Formats: sequence, structure tokens, C-alpha cells
Amino acid sequence: MLNNCFGILSATESRDNLRRLTAHRAVASIPIGGKYRIVDFGLSNMVNAGIKLVGILTQTDSRSLRDHIGSGGAWDLNRRSKGLYMFHDKRSQAVSYDLQILRDNKEFLNKVKEEYVVFASTYLIANVDIEDAVRKHQESGAVVTVVYKHVEDADKKYLDCGLLQISPTGEVFGVEKNNGKEQIANVSMEIFIMKKEYLESLIDKVAYADYARTLKSVIYENLGKISVRGYEHKGYLGCVNSLLTYYKTNMDMLDKEITKDLFFKEERAIYSKSKDSVPTKYYKESKVSNSLISNGCVIKGSIKDSVIARSVTIEEGAEVENCIILQNCTIKSGCKIKNVIMDKNVVLAEGTELRGSTIYPLIIEKEASK
Repeated sequence: MLNNCFGILSATESRDNLRRLTAHRAVASIPIGGKYRIVDFGLSNMVNAGIKLVGILTQTDSRSLRDHIGSGGAWDLNRRSKGLYMFHDKRSQAVSYDLQILRDNKEFLNKVKEEYVVFASTYLIANVDIEDAVRKHQESGAVVTVVYKHVEDADKKYLDCGLLQISPTGEVFGVEKNNGKEQIANVSMEIFIMKKEYLESLIDKVAYADYARTLKSVIYENLGKISVRGYEHKGYLGCVNSLLTYYKTNMDMLDKEITKDLFFKEERAIYSKSKDSVPTKYYKESKVSNSLISNGCVIKGSIKDSVIARSVTIEEGAEVENCIILQNCTIKSGCKIKNVIMDKNVVLAEGTELRGSTIYPLIIEKEASK
């Protein structure tokens, strides 16, 4: 386990392509997989590696994220020594910059005694062996190590993510934005490992820009000037940077092998805030196939290839297919919905029919009634 390493999660991702799900929440706090939030994966990856000190950088509007994380008890970070710290963007601006937030909270870094830092974005979904990645970084002698995933479908997935150019010896020498032209590529997972002193030096170097820069952009600018090595993650990688990728990542979780890779690694569990809800009740007239159903639901209708969050009621005669239903929704009798993303606390009136497509899923915003 890592005793000389701390973590920083940057929950400052752009909400632009997820606006209808992020009007009242950060990207990191979007529900996913029925009972999880996006931030759960990054936090769990760090604590599973033995990291006991984690700082989370947030945008100004982060109430939902703070409510979910609380004191960090779900991740064993509610401790007297070290533990969990949250830092929000103090500036009223449309875009938040992680280096700017770190500069505004420099006293946090000054107090940290750990030598190494794992810095990660939150919108990429994976169960990563951070402990092994840090050890490989230490052995390599590189200034920075970046975790990546080698994929053969970059022309369809991971659009707008960074694609790394990596030499046969593992050195990262270039990066470009994924515009869908390349099929085989190395997708940056935006997990960076380095010494704390190097992170501090990068913050100082961007003083000229009032610190309005992201860490990944500054590291990528220094490719060729410093030693940056890649560490390959060989498990599943999901991406949530648009409504379509959010939909697809949830649908991926219906695949048994992907679910096993994400959630059923004995030594690397994914933790989340406990709701302590009652078990779901299935009535004899219900029909459920290939779906993830969370606790506290009442199921009388038909569900196929869908992800259902906590405390959802699906009445008799309702049909749900290829849908993502967030918590406390009610789908009344006779409803037929397909390829729909339904935010929290929505009530669908009897006989409502809604249909999107797998490319353009229909989204119903929070607390709507139809």
C-alpha cells in the first residue's frame, strides 16, 4: 500500500455537453450505474491503493457533490489525521482551472508531507490499479507518468479526449485531441503521477496567466522537455463527457464482463455513499431482463436492458427498454418508454409514450411531470 503518496481529484470538467444533467450538479456527482456517482470511481481507486489524503477541486456550484461525499466516511477518509479536503473555485468565472484552485489553496500543499501525488480527472470511469502505477512510475525515473488505455474504437468512443503518442520504450512524445479520425489509439485517462515538488513548480510557472491553466495542458506542453512515460490500463474505460457517452457508459454496465471488471474485484471495490434503503420488491406480473435495479424500487411492469436507480416505481403495464431512470421516479401504468434518460423525481402520467434513439437518447429533466 502507498504510504508516501496523496491524491488530488479535479472535479472541474466542462458541463457544456452535459448541460441538461448538470444544471444543478457537477459532472462528478452525476448518478451512474444505478447507485453510484461518477466521483466514486476516482475516490475508490485512490483509497484502494492505500492513499489516505485526498483533495478534491470543485467548481463554485458543488452542493450536490459535497452532499454526496460528506466527510468521506464511505471511503474511510473521515479520519483525524489526513483524510478528505474539498476546495472550490473562489472566482466567479465560466471555466474553472485546477491550477488556479490549487494556487488559491497553496497552504494545503505546503502542509502535505507525502512525496508523490496522483492527480486525476473524474469523468473517466475505470477500476485502476493506482498502487501498481505509482510503483512503476518510481521505478522508471520519469518526471511524470500518465495512465492510458489502448483502444481500437477511438473513432466511435472517447471523442474530445486526449490521444497519446507513445514510443516503443513507453515514452510519451505527443498528444492530440480525438476528432474521430483514428480507430486505434492510446486514450489518456488523465491520471498523472509525479512528485509534489514538480506539481508545485508547474503552479509557479503559470503565474503569468494568473494560474488560469489546467494541469494536463501544462504537462502536455512540456512533452519532449521532460520525461513523461505511459502506464497502460488494460481494464474497461468509460467516458462521460456528453449525453451520448453518459448513455453508452451506463449501457456498457449491462455487459457482465464489464460489470465484473468494474465492481467485482475483491481487492479493489468501488465504494459509494450508503442509502440504507429497503430491498426492491418485484411483483408477480413484473418482467425484468438484463437490467441493473437498485434498492428501494417497486417493480410491477416490464424492464429490459435498462439501469434503474433507487426508489423508482414502475407500475403494472408500463414498459421500459434501453433506459436510464434516476432515483425517485414514477412510471405509471400504460407508459411505454425506450432510449430515455430520466433525471430524478420525474412522474410520467398514465399512457405516456416516449422514444429516443441509441444515438440521440431522449432526456427528461429533473422533477418534470408528463
